[in-house]
Amino acid sequence: MGMRGLFCQGVRWTLVVLAAAAFALGMQSAAADWETGQSAYERGDIAAALEAWQPLAEAGDARAQAALGSLYIHGNGVAVDYAEALRWTRKAAEQGDVTGQFNMGTIYAGGLGVERDYGTAADWFARAAEQDDAASRFNLGVLYARGLGVPRDDEESLFLLGTATIIAGDPDANLQEIGAAAENYAYVVMMTMEEPALTRALERTRTWEKEFLRRYLARRLRPPEPKGNLEPLPFE
Repeated sequence: MGMRGLFCQGVRWTLVVLAAAAFALGMQSAAADWETGQSAYERGDIAAALEAWQPLAEAGDARAQAALGSLYIHGNGVAVDYAEALRWTRKAAEQGDVTGQFNMGTIYAGGLGVERDYGTAADWFARAAEQDDAASRFNLGVLYARGLGVPRDDEESLFLLGTATIIAGDPDANLQEIGAAAENYAYVVMMTMEEPALTRALERTRTWEKEFLRRYLARRLRPPEPKGNLEPLPFE
């Protein structure tokens, strides 16, 4: 869906044996439909992607809902429709989908079909930031630096920008642009900070980094989910 930077319009997903097996097959079908849509999107066939994702979104799949919302935000393969974008994006965000939460922040920060509301944008960015979303931490850090929708707080801003840089350092995440932007903005914030606040922000960042690395390694070392007929396939 493209690089998700400052206010960018991006876009991050058994009771009885027979019943359980049927449920698992349904989950497998949903996963297959998602992959069909993703493959279509990557080759530029937005109509086919929409055809695969629409039924999933209507069935309550948060990842597909977020994808539809992003298409309507950009007018990618469909007419720009901020009302539809907000409808699908909110459904995804309220289910905890990180892309949906980021996009809700983007919608309100940019005033895309709604009255611009930095406070609401900050709330949504904060939810996505709790899920280690680098772009949301960057955007939230900028809001704190500028006092938009939240009280101005350089210490909080530097902490968020620093942690965004750490997340973006994952070589597999392809977030180099966000990492560089967060690092550069952090230097700007640091230039006007008093030493005690600067020290606190850096200490908080180091403490957070240790916990983040623990979570990161746990995700990387987690054994594959079982894929037997009685187990639903993971969406991500």
